[in-house]
Amino acid sequence: MRVLSILALTLVLAACATAPAGNGPAPAASNTATPTQTQSFLASLEAKRGSALTLAERLQVQGLTGTAKVGLNNVQSNFLNKVGAQIGLNGAVLAALFPEAGKPLSEHAAVAKIESSLGKKLTAADQAAVKSATVLRNNSLASLKTGLAASIGSRTGMSTDVVLALMPLLGL
Repeated sequence: MRVLSILALTLVLAACATAPAGNGPAPAASNTATPTQTQSFLASLEAKRGSALTLAERLQVQGLTGTAKVGLNNVQSNFLNKVGAQIGLNGAVLAALFPEAGKPLSEHAAVAKIESSLGKKLTAADQAAVKSATVLRNNSLASLKTGLAASIGSRTGMSTDVVLALMPLLGL
């Protein structure tokens, strides 16, 4: 019972943490899984596993996905802030250029989008900074996804690879 109380509290806190703060230099796109996405993910997990998740497993998976979404938003915000500080574009403009926080970016595509938005070529130093920030973002994103899949897999008795294959249902 105590575990369920802790999990419920985790879910409540995760929901609060994903609420927009109303300030900050780089507004990342909201990447909170919708109820439909979460339900599709849970249903697919159950189908792949061949049995229904228990209530405790459902709560754990929902808590883990909520926490991962918060982490994803943080990764995206850090990327937008780092790039914005380097090249002088505001966070809202950058967020519009890179709205899909859950998908990896090509280093060259990131530079090209920024140059197109600015209407000029970036300096070599700016290009290097954008590419470096993009690599960091992509590595952090991959780490979040893999960690989430491993955590869900260990709680549901499923392989990490199977869970990773279902991540697009959550927008990851």
